[in-house]
Amino acid sequence: MKKWIGLWLVFSTLLTHAQEIQFSDPVPLGSSINSENEEVGALLSQDGKALYFVRAFDKRNRGGVGGGMDIWTALRDANGRFSSCTNELRKWNNKFNNSVIGIRKDNQVVYLLNSYTTKAGIAFSKNVNGQWISPEVIAIPGVQQLNLVGFYMHSSFSILLISMERPDSHGKEDLYVSLKDSLDRWGEPVNLGNSINTGGYEISPFLSEDGKRLYFASNGHQGYGDADIFVAERLYNNWKLWTRPKNLGNKINSEKFDAYFSIYGDTVCYFSSNQASNFSDIYTSKVSLVKKKLLIDSVNRIVNETKKLLNQLKAPDEPDGFQYVSSPLNSVILSNQMQAQMKKMILAYDFNKLKSIELTCYRLHPDQIGNIMDYLVSLGANRKLIKQPKLIPSGTNRSGVEIRLYLLVP
Repeated sequence: MKKWIGLWLVFSTLLTHAQEIQFSDPVPLGSSINSENEEVGALLSQDGKALYFVRAFDKRNRGGVGGGMDIWTALRDANGRFSSCTNELRKWNNKFNNSVIGIRKDNQVVYLLNSYTTKAGIAFSKNVNGQWISPEVIAIPGVQQLNLVGFYMHSSFSILLISMERPDSHGKEDLYVSLKDSLDRWGEPVNLGNSINTGGYEISPFLSEDGKRLYFASNGHQGYGDADIFVAERLYNNWKLWTRPKNLGNKINSEKFDAYFSIYGDTVCYFSSNQASNFSDIYTSKVSLVKKKLLIDSVNRIVNETKKLLNQLKAPDEPDGFQYVSSPLNSVILSNQMQAQMKKMILAYDFNKLKSIELTCYRLHPDQIGNIMDYLVSLGANRKLIKQPKLIPSGTNRSGVEIRLYLLVP
C-alpha cells in the first residue's frame, strides 16, 4: 500500500463547498417493530426490502427474557411500511447475544456477531437457494471474544469497524478499523485517533457507502445528555485523519441514550433511543444532503485544527516526510541550514522503502535546483527516484523547495 508520510497539509482556497445533513422530525417505527422491550441496531438490506434489528428481554428470544439478544426481521414494502417482525431465523439465533453487523452489496451474505463458536472474530451466513445457511467464522486478528465488542462490516467486505477497549484506547470503548488486503487477509485493528475517540465510550459505528462519513455514538463528545450520535468526514483516505465530529442535532439526539444510527441512499435513516421509555425503540427520519457554502475563516480553522491533529498523531521521534526548505532569492549556493534540513529528513527514512521524491521549487535559480538534486543523491537517494521538479517561478513570495518523500508502507 502506498502511503504518504507527512505533517503539513495544503488546503486549496477552492475548497468552498461541503454537505450538511438535514433531518425531518424522527418518528418511532410502529408496533410491528417496537415493543415494550429493547430494540436496537437496525440495519436495512441493500435492496431495502428487509430490516434486521436486535431485541432484548423478550420471552420469545431463544434464551428467554434473561438470555441474550435475538435477531429479528421485518419485511418492508414499496411504501416503506413494515410487516410484523419475526425471530424465526433459528440458525442465526441462540441463547447468546446475536446481531447482524453488516450486509454485502448483493444481499446474499449477512455478517453476524460471532456467538456460535469460541473462536475470535466475526461470523457470516450465505443465502443459498433462498435459504440462509449456518454461520461460519471469519478470523480477525487482535479481536477477542469480550462482552464490550461491537462491529460494523461495510458492504464491500473490505472495511470492518470495531468498538472495543484495548490497552491503546483513549478511554472506555474506542473505535478501530481493520482492513482487508489484496490477499484477503484482515489487518490488525487500528485506532481511529483522538479526533474520534475520547475518554468516554464510542460505540455503534456505521460507515457511509462511499466510505467517507463515519456515524457513531459517544458520551465523550459534547452532547445533549447520555450518548449522542455524531458524524465525521474522513480526510485524504487516512483512517486517523477526520474532521471534528459533528453532533447530529436535537432532532436526532435527546437527553437520553441515542445510538445505532444507519443511513441509506442519503434519504432515510434509522437509530435507537430510549427518549420515550426505559428501553430503546427504533426511530426513522427522512434525510437530505444540502450543499453549504463555507466561509474562508471556516477553511482556515479547519487548516489549523488539522495541523494540530497531525502533530498529535505523530510520534515524538517520527521525522517529517514533507519539508519546506527556504532559500535566499536567486542564490545558487546551498546554505548550511538548507543542507542540515535536507540531511535530517532524508537520512531518517529506510531507502529500501523509498518510492519516490518530489520537488516543488519556488523562484529558485536553475543551478540551485540541480545542486539540491545532487545533494540528495550524495545523501544516498537514488537519482532515478527523483521526479522532474515542479517549477513555480512567480506568483508567490516564497523562495525555496518543498520536498516530499513517498514510502511503501507494508
